[in-house]
Amino acid sequence: MKMDILLEGGIISVPSRAKATFSTIVLLEDGDRKILIEPGDYVTHSILEEELKKRNLKTEDITDIVLTHFHLDHVYNSIFFKNATVHLHENFLKKNYEKFGMIVGKQYKMIIDSWNAFQTFKDGDILFDKINVYHTPWHSKEHCSFVVDTENMGKVFFAGDIVMTRVEFYDIMRMLRDDDCARFVREMVNKCDYLVLTHDSGVFLENWR
Repeated sequence: MKMDILLEGGIISVPSRAKATFSTIVLLEDGDRKILIEPGDYVTHSILEEELKKRNLKTEDITDIVLTHFHLDHVYNSIFFKNATVHLHENFLKKNYEKFGMIVGKQYKMIIDSWNAFQTFKDGDILFDKINVYHTPWHSKEHCSFVVDTENMGKVFFAGDIVMTRVEFYDIMRMLRDDDCARFVREMVNKCDYLVLTHDSGVFLENWR
């Protein structure tokens, strides 16, 4: 399975007005299977389109979408991939998305209604023989992290939003945090070669082990 980072995520803040997050988007290729981990939000849809075109890919070529969790900044662009099966933790089915608000709630419903197919997974599952699932519900009830065996990047740890930025990662590795989440992250660092951060650039882990 080959890994290709299409876009590294980030956070845009406007003081006293708004904070917008956009997620890292990764393409995994394994034979005819083409997988997006986190297709991202509306603010990055044009960049995603550009990166797919560079690789001679169409939206119809994406076979699967894998989500760490079901938040708009990670999932919105899934509406454009009609041939893809969406994979996410079973707990997403337990949420009442109407409670998210008269606008946001309708966005979530629109996204779910746009999917032609979805499959749920649980802690301990292995997707496509390469993506190891860890249920990490410290950010949301359905949140999961992944460890992916890749040909070109070794073992890759997708932490999801339990570690959004390098600052949060550094705090964990310098023992400024020692909660369950922090201990899990340090355990994964000892097993993996690269860390994908959802809202920052990634980290090579050799110097942290």
